[in-house]
Amino acid sequence: MSQQTMPAEAHLARLANSPSIGLRVAALERGHVRLVFHGVASVAEVTLAELHRRACSVAAGLAALGIERGDVVAVQLPHRVEEAVAHAAVLLRGAVLMPFDLSWSAHEVQRALRRSRAVALVTSAWRSHDVLRARNAADGLPGLRHVVAVPGTWPTAGVPADAIEWEILERFRPQPPAAAARPDEVALIAHAPAVRSMPSRAVLHTHASLLAELATMPPAPGVVPRRVHLAPPGAGDLTATTSLLRALVTGLPAVFLERWDATTAVELIQRHHVTSVALTRFHLTALLEAGARSGEGLADMEECHILGAITRAVVEQADRAGIAAYGGYSRVEHPTIAVGSPRDSLHLRVAGAGRLLPGNEVRIVDSAGRDVPPGRDGRILSRGPELFLGYLEQAGEPPIVDGWFATGDRGALDADGRLYMTGAVRAEGAADAA
Repeated sequence: MSQQTMPAEAHLARLANSPSIGLRVAALERGHVRLVFHGVASVAEVTLAELHRRACSVAAGLAALGIERGDVVAVQLPHRVEEAVAHAAVLLRGAVLMPFDLSWSAHEVQRALRRSRAVALVTSAWRSHDVLRARNAADGLPGLRHVVAVPGTWPTAGVPADAIEWEILERFRPQPPAAAARPDEVALIAHAPAVRSMPSRAVLHTHASLLAELATMPPAPGVVPRRVHLAPPGAGDLTATTSLLRALVTGLPAVFLERWDATTAVELIQRHHVTSVALTRFHLTALLEAGARSGEGLADMEECHILGAITRAVVEQADRAGIAAYGGYSRVEHPTIAVGSPRDSLHLRVAGAGRLLPGNEVRIVDSAGRDVPPGRDGRILSRGPELFLGYLEQAGEPPIVDGWFATGDRGALDADGRLYMTGAVRAEGAADAA
């Protein structure tokens, strides 16, 4: 069975621009919006206009370093204002953004730098030492021309002599942005860990597919939206990256946590009148328990998009606290294929059902590739404006066949077009469910 919410062409017509243009438009139209970055050692609160100005300065600094449109620039920073500035600056320069997970070891970082042929890395001062030692080794990182060290992150360390201090880039005079990249050019390299039947991989997203994902949360109507969003913890993965960029492009007021702490999250929700969050069910459970202990609850919070697996217990626990929790379905290759709604019934939210986003299509097929009827379990194939371009290192069968991506998961579509997850695809040769 195939299901589509609206023609993909109609959706793509709204996405003719690149994320860099979206950044500039948001800074002009919603520059007053404030973003909060709550760090381990400090708290920064900046307007979107100020963040954009700083990003334009860093983009000018990247240009002075010889970084050109299409060059790969890696970023490994915690959820701090410098991470937001770096992400925006790379896109404004027309370079390819490649975020790294904070949990990665020095070996994993060096391996990704080598495979992607990254020309620059923006990282914390204490991490920069390992990278520079590797670059200076005999068989090091010949393509890595620059390491930009951000001091003041935790844990602290001095800036190496052969690194570029972040503050130097911030002192450049902002220059006119680089010419907008074509929609089909690569904008983002997102690393996906091994999961279920899929190995670890580096996923290529174009300006068009990235902007399509960022557009899944449009700004609320009115001059000052009432919504305030608490971003998911962590940094470097696709969810954290798109959550950050979405705030910059749409002008959605947001609060970012450098490290997850449920008690701190409750305090921030109360202080900044947060209305929505995106968390795993484990983080949500801890948040609900901390909110109950605080005696003041979770103030204005209305909804939670549960990332990953969803359970009846956590949805019902959230409901008792006055929060509508719902799930969705996404892959790094095709972010936000379907998503639930806080307006759905408890039954639908518990089931993790989600409606396809505009422009997205899903087919449910059997092992022979034949479409199955509504309600029947099968393999999930997807396509749409957010679909990736391919893999950095691609071998074997092409990942997209006739426009369709085999997600590696199983699910079912009901008669109303809602997608339900039922599990991962089993090994070849296993029988399909009846």
